[in-house]
Amino acid sequence: MRRREAIGLAILVALGLISSDARWRPVDAAKKQKSKKKKKSKRKKRNDGKSGSSTGSSGDEVVRVAQKYNGAKYTAGGASPKGFDCSGFTWYVYNEAAGMDITRGVEEQWQLGRSVSHGSWKPGDLVFFENTFERGLSHVGIYIKGSDFIHAENEQTGVVISSLDSEYYSKHYAGARRLL
Repeated sequence: MRRREAIGLAILVALGLISSDARWRPVDAAKKQKSKKKKKSKRKKRNDGKSGSSTGSSGDEVVRVAQKYNGAKYTAGGASPKGFDCSGFTWYVYNEAAGMDITRGVEEQWQLGRSVSHGSWKPGDLVFFENTFERGLSHVGIYIKGSDFIHAENEQTGVVISSLDSEYYSKHYAGARRLL
């Protein structure tokens, strides 16, 4: 076998188009292509149903995922179920529920999506607060429904559901953003 043929065969083996056994028999390329298409279409369907659309189901999925972590521990700088801070929680939930990387900072998340007027919230909207533990935008959570939102509050409470109507959060409310 000449060198050029050997290199060509090695490439075909690497691409999985032929097997590497002694007979160099062709692999069923049709099966391989079908398998790849199935994986792509499943992936595409999953993303199409969860990102960029304005259907309620996308926001509902964000809320569903967020509520799985109700009671999780608060950790400054945390962005995993082992411990969340507020923007780490929203980042993690959006990544898991919608496959969206919404960055890790409150101010950066504030720049995303579009503004939502007070009281026009939909499930999954991000709700922001200012002058909580520091001046300016300083806290974020995920709107659920009614006046409820879920957020990584602090070291004492962790991830909890709170009311936008509470004296504290209504006083510090800064606005909301819709990402889906």
